[in-house]
Amino acid sequence: MSEKESLVRRESWADACRLIAMFGVILIHASAPVFYDYRSISLDAFLTANAIDSLARVSVPLFAMLSGALLLGRDASIGVAGGRIARVALPLIFWSFIYAFWVDCWTGRPLDFFGALSHMGQAPVMYHLWFVYMIIGVYLILPVLRPISSALIADRKLAIYFFVLWFSINSITIYYPINLIQQLKLSGLLGWPGYFILGYYLSRTEWSLSISARLNIFVFFLASLCTFYLSWHLNALSPSPIETAYEYFSPNVLIASCAAFLCMRQIKVHNSIVKPLKFFSSMVFPIYFMHLLVIEILKGGILGISITPYSIHPVVGILGLAIVTFFASMSIAVLIRLIPHSSRIIG
Repeated sequence: MSEKESLVRRESWADACRLIAMFGVILIHASAPVFYDYRSISLDAFLTANAIDSLARVSVPLFAMLSGALLLGRDASIGVAGGRIARVALPLIFWSFIYAFWVDCWTGRPLDFFGALSHMGQAPVMYHLWFVYMIIGVYLILPVLRPISSALIADRKLAIYFFVLWFSINSITIYYPINLIQQLKLSGLLGWPGYFILGYYLSRTEWSLSISARLNIFVFFLASLCTFYLSWHLNALSPSPIETAYEYFSPNVLIASCAAFLCMRQIKVHNSIVKPLKFFSSMVFPIYFMHLLVIEILKGGILGISITPYSIHPVVGILGLAIVTFFASMSIAVLIRLIPHSSRIIG
């Protein structure tokens, strides 16, 4: 395979992974209302939402691992990191204002420009924007992560040490909190940046790429089944919703994410859809920003039709809401991108 063909193949699996992860994020947010209503709905409805959410939980880690796989192998100088931060920060500001004004209108409060500005300077205006803040944080230390990633590829023992340490700090403590680890103050730098490094490592090591797709699929479903069961078990014993099993660093979600990533890495895209896939993949960033707004509009019936997670049956409602949201957001993103330089503002 020529270098050019290899590059096309790499970009194509990444484009497919990005789109699948985006749909998974929408599934999580579409099923969330049913999960949180678990004490007032039927067990069947709760288990449906739990099953969908358990399968989709890998989506956010997939985004982080994919970013690491693609970014840490490129120029990660301070100047490049600064440019990436600038490209993310402006859309974040724009969409933060959109959501702040949306909340003000929905609650009947007057539009508060400076209040919105103050809010976004302290915390995400809308909960899903936390991921963008995290991305900016990772970009800030990108020049540091690059040599660390290269060192792990070159030294297998160092890689084992790093990932065992990362797993122990972030995953084991999900179910078994260890006060000593909190006192060591290691969780910051060894948090989400670890997912980026993990994505880079798994995409560059021969042993990880040699694992069969069937085994990866089996591990993914087995780990997702664990997420489903643990969530069911924990919530059955609690008067309020518990998301512990859904935590992105929980062992079950982490293992499922690794298996899903390796499976995505083996996707083979036919040449006829390489360009369309790349085009639609380029819309994922604005889709991520706007999808919660689209979900609320669809649920609220503002357009004359209401689609909710409870429509007909939670299976139909959640999947229907997610599918319509995905394609509606995609259509809006494509239309807005027709405006010159709009990507700098909307993402």
